Amino acid sequence: MAWELHKRTTRPSPKNPMVTLSKSGMIGLNSAVTRNILGENKFAHLLFEKEKRLIGIRFLKQSDPDTYPVKYTKSRSHATISGVSFLKANNIFPSETTAYPATYDEPSKILVVNISGKAEGWKEAIKRRVKTE
Repeated sequence: MAWELHKRTTRPSPKNPMVTLSKSGMIGLNSAVTRNILGENKFAHLLFEKEKRLIGIRFLKQSDPDTYPVKYTKSRSHATISGVSFLKANNIFPSETTAYPATYDEPSKILVVNISGKAEGWKEAIKRRVKTE
């Protein structure tokens, strides 16, 4: 008898946070974000640091006038935020859907997405520009 290996058709769950900016204006959060960072939070503040071109996402349990709802998939493995107005207001609306690695800054409780293409600078930007709660 000859065994034949079945080739996996889906990718394994990522261990590192990723954020996807879609050309339709949705901000996608991968399973590493939903399982390890989001917890029971259902809302988010969207932040932008123009000089360093960093997107910040601060997750919250309660709504306020500036929050965006976080919509989970049925399995709660991924989530999305409708970021059309945020992306347009900051002139970062992508022409094609793009995934970016993200870093969670524990002291400020902000998920940081560097869209500049440069790896350094996000910690300094958070210290200077974002007031922590």
